[in-house]
Amino acid sequence: MKCTLLTLLGFFLSGLTFAECSDFDAKIEANKSAQKYLGGKTFKNARVLKKHLPSKRKEVASYVYVKADDLYYTVYSLVNAKCEPKIIKRTNGKH
Repeated sequence: MKCTLLTLLGFFLSGLTFAECSDFDAKIEANKSAQKYLGGKTFKNARVLKKHLPSKRKEVASYVYVKADDLYYTVYSLVNAKCEPKIIKRTNGKH
């Protein structure tokens, strides 16, 4: 009985302790920040490239088309556990 109670308590607390931004939410937030940064629209679904284990931040690639320049860009962002993106780099625009 005691072991079962501790196991259930562990499962309940693990969800609270290790809460992180889901892949879906990370992609949405990264796309929003990339569109705002470049002033364009996404033309392809974002991808979560990797998850940094110690910090649990996710590296997300967003694909943005800027009509004014007629160029396509890839913008890379790190999204933390609170779903706050930080742009780390972008590619040169391509036709």
